[in-house]
Amino acid sequence: MPADQAEKHVAVQGELGSYSELAAREFFAAPIAIVPCPTFAELFAAVAEGRADCGMAPVENSLAGSIHPVWDLLAEGPPPIAGEITLRVDHCLIAHPGTRLEEVRRIYSHPQALAQCHEYLRTLKGVQAQEVYDTAGAVKMIKEGGRREEAAIASAQAAVDHEMAILAENIQTDQRNYTRFLVLCHRPVPAVDGPRKSTLILDLDDTARALPGILAGFTSRQVEVLKVELRKRLGVPWEYRCYLEVSGDAEASAFKAAIEEARGQAKWLRVIGSYAPGQTTTARLHTRS
Repeated sequence: MPADQAEKHVAVQGELGSYSELAAREFFAAPIAIVPCPTFAELFAAVAEGRADCGMAPVENSLAGSIHPVWDLLAEGPPPIAGEITLRVDHCLIAHPGTRLEEVRRIYSHPQALAQCHEYLRTLKGVQAQEVYDTAGAVKMIKEGGRREEAAIASAQAAVDHEMAILAENIQTDQRNYTRFLVLCHRPVPAVDGPRKSTLILDLDDTARALPGILAGFTSRQVEVLKVELRKRLGVPWEYRCYLEVSGDAEASAFKAAIEEARGQAKWLRVIGSYAPGQTTTARLHTRS
């Protein structure tokens, strides 16, 4: 098998059947082996320490917004971003085979999944929603528990993997539910011709007073700003963290000049990576060998 087609070990947060796993299988054309990690911190550590070749980390949901713990880990250092993919998220209500909907009393899932299905959950009388660390992990948990009154919200893949039943499909409140994932690799993924984008993180003091000037430094050089988001740094007086994504490659001369200007205005700045803009896709079901 050619080197670029060799099986890659890809770390994801969650169990098999998680949306992160589905995104990884859509992104990589070559065979991959999934390395499940219970937390985002362990996902990053698996890549940094070489226990995985790459990682797949969710960074933003179209409805719920940025996933701040991932951005905080990106700010701490490597691995850099090597690519991205946006996955349509279709949530299913999953239970033990033969279970009727009226039997369900508790539903488990990741907090974001529960929030994304809040309208559907409101229609279920006498049902309690409980947060767990992962969508697919919730399916694994209820299967191991063996209690028919328990259900989970996760992907159809998780139901297939754990031989569970789907009681309802597409239960998200808004069908425009997409999650963007970043591919984390020390080595570049196969190059794609075409435009590039770059992701940066900045810390700004004095209530982010410098932000308009920083943005002007990019736009005046015809570097398009694709995303800008400010978040208060909790516990740090008057300091804000800025997520910034712009068009172009970090090695381009106009980009470098804008970066140097920004460094003089920001308290701290890190370029996380330059990579090809990702595609938007819908996950396919996979048969386990």
